[in-house]
Amino acid sequence: MKILKFWEQTHIPISQTVLNVVLIAHVCEPRGHMNITQLQCSKTERFSIDEFNEIYQGIVSAGYFVQNIYFNEIDFINDYIEHPDRYKNSLIYTLARNGLGDNKKTIIPSFCELLGLRYTTSPSLSCALARNKYYFSTLFNAQNVPAPKSWLYTDNGTWMNGLPENGTKVICKPTSESASQGISESKIITVSPELSTNLLGSSYIVQEYIEGFECEVPIFKVGNNIHVFPPIGIDLQGKSILDEDASEQNQYGFYKLDKCLSSEVVTTIQKTAERAFRLLKMDVYGRIDFRITQNGQPFIFDVSTTPYTTRHSSFAYAFEQLGFEYCDIYRAVISAALMRGKRFT
Repeated sequence: MKILKFWEQTHIPISQTVLNVVLIAHVCEPRGHMNITQLQCSKTERFSIDEFNEIYQGIVSAGYFVQNIYFNEIDFINDYIEHPDRYKNSLIYTLARNGLGDNKKTIIPSFCELLGLRYTTSPSLSCALARNKYYFSTLFNAQNVPAPKSWLYTDNGTWMNGLPENGTKVICKPTSESASQGISESKIITVSPELSTNLLGSSYIVQEYIEGFECEVPIFKVGNNIHVFPPIGIDLQGKSILDEDASEQNQYGFYKLDKCLSSEVVTTIQKTAERAFRLLKMDVYGRIDFRITQNGQPFIFDVSTTPYTTRHSSFAYAFEQLGFEYCDIYRAVISAALMRGKRFT
């Protein structure tokens, strides 16, 4: 019934939402002009040509017209300033992630909020909070939303809240990166007095390592209603974590988590994901990632405000399992963006 309600709310007739889609995404070697000015996102964060074509065709197959494509935020902003009338009936579909540190993903939401443009992501504040693993983990734990215990080692060589105890098994991660950047099994260590020396010169979040497995939970917010999809298990193919190499090469798979865990655990994961989504004031769509212990206790370790929706993604897998078409992902994102703030009974 909940999925049926989601389907009804996001399948509004195209004739009622006549608009142009402006697509912004960073692409490796795009077929067209790419302004490399201020291109700060790394190569592993950019879409391949094939991945970008999947997204583009998904939007078109959903029934929408792509008015313009930009491969850098700067080009879009400059074009808007020079020709604002072109965007009167446009929706800004942004997958861009320029900026440094916590500011990645915030440029376009902030610009759209300033000018009153319709856009497809969470607000800029949510995007910034979701980038910084230490801050959202601290916020979650303060609000009894389970996240691994975390310590922050700053780039000036100080600890934000003390050091983890010697003998604690931890994983060290870059504080404000995504797409598993900087993540490898070599970063899973047992704390010793040499920990600070090993981290010298970098800003890291050091988190209690959760033994177990991983899952991702797709979420949509349509009007005032939040729809939490069934958790999707990540097949790590023999690895203990989804590291940078596996993420870049798509060397992982998906499975239905509810086939492996009790309905009570699945419900707990979904309720926890919804609480996190609300706490960060996320909107339109997003993804909450969990590590789950062998006894079924979930811990949130990552949050995405522009999760991957390519054909190799937990979103695509979730939609397929529920009997939806691939293009329905984009129909749902666009519909949710257009209905931002509207209430439903």
